[in-house]
Amino acid sequence: MGIIPLPPASAEQEQTQSAKTLFLQYCQDCHGPQRDGRGALRPFLEQDPVNLTSQMTQAKTDRELFSLIKKGGGEMHGWADTFTNEQVLDLVHYIRALSP
Repeated sequence: MGIIPLPPASAEQEQTQSAKTLFLQYCQDCHGPQRDGRGALRPFLEQDPVNLTSQMTQAKTDRELFSLIKKGGGEMHGWADTFTNEQVLDLVHYIRALSP
């Protein structure tokens, strides 16, 4: 019996994994592991972080989400100096995939 190699991950799967990694590293502390805005830092913030799975967030356009990630909003600072445009777009798609 030989080992059957797994097919290579699709570009979409790689983008999703990349976005998930970015989310866990940079976003989870505020937005929470369930992405509901109940992260570990929530008690220390004046405003509750955005629930990324909410209808209100999901109703935003990709352009609006892209801009919010790049420029910031509320207490969230912008990530333009941290993420490339491609990474921000991957995060936008990741947020879209969170819709309940």
